[in-house]
Amino acid sequence: MSGGVVVRSVASGRARLTVPWVRARPGTAGLVDERLAGIGGFRALRIFPRTGSVVIWADPDLLDVDRLIAALEEAPPASAPAKETKSTPDSSTGELARLVVGGAVLAVVALRRLLRRPRITLGSTGFLGAVTLFTGLPFFRGALRSLRGRSSPGTDTLVSAATLISLLLRENVVALTVLWLLNIGEFLQTLTLRRTRRAIEELLTIGEERVWLVDEGGVETEVPLEDVEPFDVVAVYEHHRIPVDGHVVSGDALVDQAAVTGEALPVYARTGSHVYAGTIVTSGSVHVRATYVGRDTTVGRIISRVEEAQADRAPIQTVATRFTQRFVPVSFALAALTYVFTRDARRAMTMLLIACPCAAGLATPTAISAAIGNGARRGTLIKGGTHLEGVGRVTAVVFDKTGTLTFGRPLVTSVVSLSDSFSADDVLSLAASGELHARHPLAQAIVARTEEQHLHVPIHQACEVVLGMGMRAELDGTRLLVGSPALLRRHGVELTDDAQGWTERLRGGGETVICLAHDDDLIGMLGVSDAVRAGAETVIGQLRDLGVSRLVLLTGDAPETAQVVADALGITEVHAHALPEGKLQLIRDLQAEGHTVAMVGDGTNDAPALALADVGISMGEHSSHVALETADIALAGNDLRQVAAVVELSRHTLRVVRQNYGLAIGVNLLGLLAGAGGSINPVLAALLHNTSSIAVVGNSARLVSHTPHLPRVADDVLTRAPLEDRRVR
Repeated sequence: MSGGVVVRSVASGRARLTVPWVRARPGTAGLVDERLAGIGGFRALRIFPRTGSVVIWADPDLLDVDRLIAALEEAPPASAPAKETKSTPDSSTGELARLVVGGAVLAVVALRRLLRRPRITLGSTGFLGAVTLFTGLPFFRGALRSLRGRSSPGTDTLVSAATLISLLLRENVVALTVLWLLNIGEFLQTLTLRRTRRAIEELLTIGEERVWLVDEGGVETEVPLEDVEPFDVVAVYEHHRIPVDGHVVSGDALVDQAAVTGEALPVYARTGSHVYAGTIVTSGSVHVRATYVGRDTTVGRIISRVEEAQADRAPIQTVATRFTQRFVPVSFALAALTYVFTRDARRAMTMLLIACPCAAGLATPTAISAAIGNGARRGTLIKGGTHLEGVGRVTAVVFDKTGTLTFGRPLVTSVVSLSDSFSADDVLSLAASGELHARHPLAQAIVARTEEQHLHVPIHQACEVVLGMGMRAELDGTRLLVGSPALLRRHGVELTDDAQGWTERLRGGGETVICLAHDDDLIGMLGVSDAVRAGAETVIGQLRDLGVSRLVLLTGDAPETAQVVADALGITEVHAHALPEGKLQLIRDLQAEGHTVAMVGDGTNDAPALALADVGISMGEHSSHVALETADIALAGNDLRQVAAVVELSRHTLRVVRQNYGLAIGVNLLGLLAGAGGSINPVLAALLHNTSSIAVVGNSARLVSHTPHLPRVADDVLTRAPLEDRRVR
C-alpha cells in the first residue's frame, strides 16, 4: 500500500488496484486513463468508479506496479474537471434535461395543433431545430466517433443522418419525436446502471459500520468495521450481521446464511463452525475469529464478481444494430450514385430522404416501448430493449432453487400421528404449543400452519430453548418435547421402528423431521420443507415448448434436497453446493457451449450469475436488493408464469419488429425506384416516409394489448403448499 493506493492482485500482465480518490469522486475516473497513457506496455484499462477498483492489462515483461502506483498516487485537486470514460456514462442530469426539454416542446406542439393555432413560423422553426440538436447530442457524438474510425457506423450514424436531413427539410417535429423516444431508452439504461452500482456499494458495507472487537482479556471494544484485521476476534449478537468470514471460537447461535449459500433454513453455528460475512445471527451469540475481512470475504468476492461479470458480458446484437450495419452504407451509396449519374443534387437529396430511415428508426423503439409497457402491466419490469430482445433468444435457463422454484421459507408439508390417542390436528396443535414463543423459522412455520387451519393452540406454562435441537415446554403438568430426534434421545425418549421408518421416508422426500413427545411417549412427527411452488412444473414445460433446450437447477443447498425438487419438476440437470463462484462458472460453461443463457434467482449469492448471464431475471417480491438491481428483468411478485410469459412476449415482439422493418424497407424500396427515375420530388418523398412511419407505429401499438399464449395455472395453487395429514393406526 502506498499513498492510499492498494495493490489487490498482480498476475500474468494484469494488476488490480484500489484508488481511494476514484471512489470518493467517481466523476474523475477518466483521469486514470490520462495518467496511464504514457506507461510502456500499457494495453487496456477497466475502471469501477463506485468501488474505486482499477484493473490494468500490460505486457507482462513491462508491467511496473511501482510506476502504476506513482501515477495514481496523488489525488486530483478539487477543481479538476471530470473526464469522460467508457466506465462513466453521460451525466444523468444532462440526459434528464434533454428528456424534459424535448418532451415539453413536443407537448406544446401537440397542444397548438389540437387548438388549431396558426402554422409554426420561421422563428419557431429555428427554435425547434435548436431543441432537436440539443436532444440529439449523444447520437451526434457517436456518429462523430464513427467518422473518426473509432467505431463502425451504427444506430448513432443512422439517427444523426435522419435528423440532419429532417432539419434540412424542416421536418423538425419528426426528428425531435424520434430523438426523444431514443433518449428515454438511454436514460433508463444509465439510471439502471447507477442504481446497480449503488446497490453494490451498499452491499460492501455488510450492513454493519461498527463492530465489537474482543481482546485477549475478553474485553469488548466498539471499533469501525474497517479497523478489523485477519485473526481478530469479533463478538456478534442476536439480529446482527456477521462482519467477517471466519470460525466460531466460542458461543453458539442459529445463523441465516440464505443470502450467501442459498440454504433455506438457518444453520447451527458452534465452536469450530465456519461462518460468512453478511449472514445474520437469528438467535444466540458467538465470538468469531476473522479469516477474511473487507473485500476478501465471500460477500466482498461477490461484489468483485458482479463488477467483472457486468464488464465481461458480451453485448447482444439487436435487430436494430444488424439493420443499421447493413442499411446505413447502402443508403449513402445510393444517394452518391444518384448524384454521380444525374449531377442533380436535389434528386440525390430526395434519394437520401427516401432512404432516410425514420420509419426504420421507429421500428424497434416503438415496439420495445409497447412491449415494456405490456410487461409492466403484468408485473414484469424489463430494464431495456436489449434485455427484452435477449430473453427471446435464450436456449438455456438456469434456476436458483431457494425462493425461486421453492417458497424460500419452511412450510409444514406432512403431519404424522403415531398414537391412537392423538389425531393429526392434535399433533399439530401440541407442537405449536411447544413452539409458540420460539423465533426459529421451523417453529414459526408450525404456528403459521395452525393459524391457517384455525386450530386451537393450548398455552404452555413454561418453556426452554435447547439451541440447535428444539424446545422443551410444560403444559398442564405434562412435558412436551418438540424438536429433532437428538432432543428426544437427550431426554430418554427413543424412536420406535415405526418412527424410524417415517423419519427415513420424510427425509427421503427432502423434509426436515420434527418429533413431538408427550411426557415419555413419542406421539407424532412433522415434516417441514421449503416446498416447491405449485405450477413450477407447468412453467418448466412451457419453457421446453418455447424451445429452451437446457433447463438447470442450481443451488447452494444439499444435493439430496436439490434432487427432490428437480425430480418433482422434471429437471434432469442439477448442480448443488454451488457458491457464487460455482454459479458464475456454470454460466460461463453454458455460454462457451454456444447457449444464450437466462439466470433466474433472488439472492445476493445469485448476483454475479445474474450479471454475467445474457439475461438476468430476479424472481420474487423478496429478492435481495443487489439481485433486484443487478438483474435485467425483475418480476414484482412470486408468479413463476411470468418467466415463460416474458420469453413469449419477447419472441412476439421480435416478430413485430421484423414486420416493422419489412414495412419500412418495402416503402423505401418503392420510393427509391421512383426517386431514381426522377418521378418523385422531396415533398412527396417526405409524405411517403411519414406514411411508413405511421404504419410502423400502428403495428407496434398492437403489442400493448398482447396476451401471452401460454397454458394457465390456477392462481390459488401458487400461494399455498400442500399439507398431507398422515395417521398410523
